[in-house]
Amino acid sequence: MRETCHRCLRPTPFCVCADLRPVPSATRVVLLQHPREARLAICSAWLTRIALENVELHLGVVFEDHPRVRALAATPGTALLYPGKGSTPADRVSPPPATLVVIDGTWLQADRMLRDNPSLAALPRVGLVHDRESGYIGLRREPAPGHLSTIEAVALALGALERDPARFAPMCEAFRRAVELQIEATRTRRNPRHRPRTHG
Repeated sequence: MRETCHRCLRPTPFCVCADLRPVPSATRVVLLQHPREARLAICSAWLTRIALENVELHLGVVFEDHPRVRALAATPGTALLYPGKGSTPADRVSPPPATLVVIDGTWLQADRMLRDNPSLAALPRVGLVHDRESGYIGLRREPAPGHLSTIEAVALALGALERDPARFAPMCEAFRRAVELQIEATRTRRNPRHRPRTHG
């Protein structure tokens, strides 16, 4: 058995926790993770949970009967981080939302989760305006330019909402380092697996 980090649950040689000191944020981030994402070697939602102080993570697909998520969706000041028509760029949102809901999954999974959760689909939407490539480059293919991992999207959104992008930049840097380590492991046939505990 290889030694495993108790925070990120990854083998110690692939741990990036040293680059993830919990950062405070005025907006609470609520991650809704599709169960299949939790099994991936790099779980950017789990890294996001480590990187932020004001964050919670719930695992599932349908949350309409989930007491905590249902209460948040019904509370004024809750918004959904999701691109597309009807979303307001994060740097134009004022005041910042008290709670930012983030769906963690492939884009197909996220679309289906929104269809299955009308209370979430009805939330005001926050989007991102950026010109950066996803840190997944070389490891995972995004469906279109401008699509980012969960941790990158959260970092950029909070940086724009709180007008302090430098405070959240280490989140993106740690994620890119995790991707580099994963690519190296693939080349050397090592297999760092991530098995997060169930939350929600």
